[in-house]
This record gives sequence, structure tokens and C-alpha cells, in this order.
Amino acid sequence: MGVAGADTTTPRSVAGRLADRRLPSRLVGRRASNLVGTIEGAIVATALVAGLDEADTVSAARALWLLLATAAFFWLAHAYADLLAGRIQGHYRMNREDIVRVVARERPLFQAALPLAVPLVLGAVGLLSDGQALNLAWLVGVTALVGWGVLFARREGYGYAGVVGTASVNACVGLLIIVLKVAVG
Repeated sequence: MGVAGADTTTPRSVAGRLADRRLPSRLVGRRASNLVGTIEGAIVATALVAGLDEADTVSAARALWLLLATAAFFWLAHAYADLLAGRIQGHYRMNREDIVRVVARERPLFQAALPLAVPLVLGAVGLLSDGQALNLAWLVGVTALVGWGVLFARREGYGYAGVVGTASVNACVGLLIIVLKVAVG
């Protein structure tokens, strides 16, 4: 039988069905190429904002600048460490192309802080009180961690139980940050 007369009722192979199931997660993976950096950045940003929330003297505007400066510092420090390690191990020299590639690859460390910045901007312009902005920012951070857990699990092709389990682990990380915030405060 030729291609035009191929039997379309034949069940697809297991590999074909798995590829179909993972297609959405592959698309997510293309948009979040450094998911580890994104999750790490979200953890750092959430911990920072949760810590700032305990200081009654920190305004939303100051928290915003501290968040962005810390995120930029961790992003560039991570890129620098990667470049230095690559140079020491002989993988590549620190030429312009390598620097641009590594800095771009590590950008999700900075980008992960941006959702937390939104409530801080709202607080800085007076639409939220400082306390509301800081509380909402760390809540956004915990929610982002859960969301990244779901995306990671989907990207890896986990079933429902795996997605729930991974999201739960990330939620526990976020909640641990909050527990430490309360314990210290």
C-alpha cells in the first residue's frame, strides 16, 4: 500500500505518543532554556523580599531597588563564575562571543525577579502600601516557584502525580522561606 493509502487507524507507537505528550513542554523549554537559573533566581528573589518584609524601615521603592540590584549581581556573578571556570578548565577563552553567550544563558537568574518587582512598583507609586507590596511580592515569588515546578515537570514529561509532586516540593521551598522569615522576625 502506498503512502496515499496508508492505514490511519493503526495505533501510534509508544514513542510517538510520548513525543505528542511532551510537545507543549518542549515549547515551554524553548522559552525557558535555563530553567535551573529561573528557579534559582526565583528562590533568591523570594528569600530576599521575605527578609526585607521583616524590616519595618524598608519602603517598597527601596525593596524594588534592592531586589533588582541583587538579581543583577547574582546574574552577573553566576555568568562570571561560569566563564572563569570554563577558562580554567580549558573549555573556552573569555572572548566576546563566549561572554555574550554565557551572559545571555544566565539571564533567567535576573528575569526571575521581575514578577516580584511588579507589586513593589505598585507600592513605590503609592497604589499599595509598603507592607502590602512586600507581602504580595513574596507571595508572587512562592506562586512562581510552584509554577516553575509545574513547568519543569511538564518539560520532563511527568504525569499528573509527578507534576503535583514537583509543584509540592517547590511550594515547600517557598513555604520554608516563609517559615524562616517568621522564625527570624
